[in-house]
Amino acid sequence: MEFLNGYIKQAPAFRSAAINISPFGCEDMFRNNYIWRNYKADGSPVVELNGLKVTITESATSALDIILESLCLQSGDEVWIVTTSGNSYISGCVTRTIEKYCRWSRQQSNATAVVLVNHEFGFVYRDLQALKALGLPIIEDAAYSMYSELNGVQPGSLNDYAIFSMAKMFPMQAGGLLFSSKEIHFKNTLSEEALKYYKSCFGFYHQHKAQIIKARKEVYQQMSDAFSSAGFLPRFEPEAGEVPGAFLFKAEGHDLEGLKHFLQTEGIECSVFYGEEAFYLPCHQNMTRGHIDYLLTLVKDFLL
Repeated sequence: MEFLNGYIKQAPAFRSAAINISPFGCEDMFRNNYIWRNYKADGSPVVELNGLKVTITESATSALDIILESLCLQSGDEVWIVTTSGNSYISGCVTRTIEKYCRWSRQQSNATAVVLVNHEFGFVYRDLQALKALGLPIIEDAAYSMYSELNGVQPGSLNDYAIFSMAKMFPMQAGGLLFSSKEIHFKNTLSEEALKYYKSCFGFYHQHKAQIIKARKEVYQQMSDAFSSAGFLPRFEPEAGEVPGAFLFKAEGHDLEGLKHFLQTEGIECSVFYGEEAFYLPCHQNMTRGHIDYLLTLVKDFLL
């Protein structure tokens, strides 16, 4: 063990202070169980999210899987992936799911059959209208961006499909949402008990939307100020309607792969923003200035 500005580094096994992308903590497990036990379910997998009728799924990944299966893609087809930043980074959960059905590419080609738009970490892709003009099915990956919007337009409201993650926005261990503008009734694969759990928790947490948005924006600004003062500038500057799903900072010339290993060993969910000299950390409504100070202390200890 080592003491670092009042914190313990390299704590004994099972005593690391876990800080995750999701706001979920151990105590939330018991709250969610209480919500589930006291909820009167109607059995429908459909709920309303920001005016959109969405279907409850086990995760955002499973929602993407359901959409891709419904599109009846051929092995020679390609899903063209575009992102807010234009960077090469894309989650393996996305690419592995696509590979079950066809190929994926970061460039448009003659084989492009579907466009997948990744609204990265709560930051909305800027030119959806140009993509819409292609006349291809568009899937908006808003796993990190459930409450984000740009110029009053929210993910899914102008295109064919969208996926969202409850687990990245709410203190939940799992849960996704699927939107289709085509009024397709997707087969519900959830058990009655699971559906009741996801629906009850969604209903409870979604009613606090305004507080969640306000808190996330405040935490992001506090992280931006703190990390900037240490020389680590934010990678994204949120527009008015964007609700951050993580905090990304620039760190040119630093050992970011080493930082990833170090922080993950300390219990921090994080990674390199591959394709750039940037890094992402948790940023959610249940974080405090203490969390921010701890994260920055660890980052400075390794990089500076």
